[in-house]
Amino acid sequence: MRITLTVFVSLLILSCQGTLPVQSDGLPGEVREFTTSIQDQKRKARIYVPAGYEKKLPVIVLLHGSGSDGASVEIQSGLSGAAQKKGFIAVYPDALPLDPTRPAGATNPRVWSDGSGRGFAGEHPQNDIEFLKKLINSMKKESNVDSNQIHLVGFSNGGSMSFRLAREIPEYFGRIAIVAGVSWIESTSRPSRDLLYITGRQDPVIPPNRKIEQLPNGNVERSTSVSSTLLQWIDRCPSTAYGPGLPPDLRHRSVMFNCTDYRVQYLELPRTGHVWPGGADDPTAELDATSYIVRFLLDRKAQAHLLDR
Repeated sequence: MRITLTVFVSLLILSCQGTLPVQSDGLPGEVREFTTSIQDQKRKARIYVPAGYEKKLPVIVLLHGSGSDGASVEIQSGLSGAAQKKGFIAVYPDALPLDPTRPAGATNPRVWSDGSGRGFAGEHPQNDIEFLKKLINSMKKESNVDSNQIHLVGFSNGGSMSFRLAREIPEYFGRIAIVAGVSWIESTSRPSRDLLYITGRQDPVIPPNRKIEQLPNGNVERSTSVSSTLLQWIDRCPSTAYGPGLPPDLRHRSVMFNCTDYRVQYLELPRTGHVWPGGADDPTAELDATSYIVRFLLDRKAQAHLLDR
């Protein structure tokens, strides 16, 4: 299917033919749908364009976890509300189901090709890469997109996919923020992007204190861990405590690793499980992850403080 792009003054329009813009729940901006085809597989992304902005806008791409989709993680994270308030475009791509010949659902969940080897995504690992490259390239052509500020966020399986993207196509993204994900790839390339890495001490799926050898929604080909993931990024980098913007009881849970060309902030939440912190599914709400991540990605004062460390 050919990508259809329509440009309106001061608005990003990415839609398939015949799709009309709709409002996101209670927000004044518009939701658009981007569609394309990769290896005969239809791919799509949900895009929230905030109302009332005439300048070029940053973009934050959020990858959902396995068994979820773009529309669900939009609700789970509340990122579109933050987009309207802070002035950025929020993008929610959909992964393919384990078996793309059947409808996605509870018995056929959507899973990204994160390197764990699950389902269709594991058998065709380049499909997701090509889809996301095509999505980002099309957005860079839009008149109201700041092509130098396209950032990546991932939750769970989407976080693991983000680790893969950060290694394989780092030139497509600025900063990276990952919640409850791990790296399944064994890369020898050096990281080159600032990273915010958030985990929950009570997470039963991605526990920070032990090896991960099994996952829901399909068998994995290898094992990994939070510590081995972190070591891929911070090997021999000096560290210091880092608490700006955090609640007082979390400041001692955050560490900044000052590497030569980039910075890594690791934050472990003591009471949080496998949820989006502060989101619709989080009973503890130790941290408003959406606000904190947006600050990390977009706030120039926070970025300057980070680089001064």
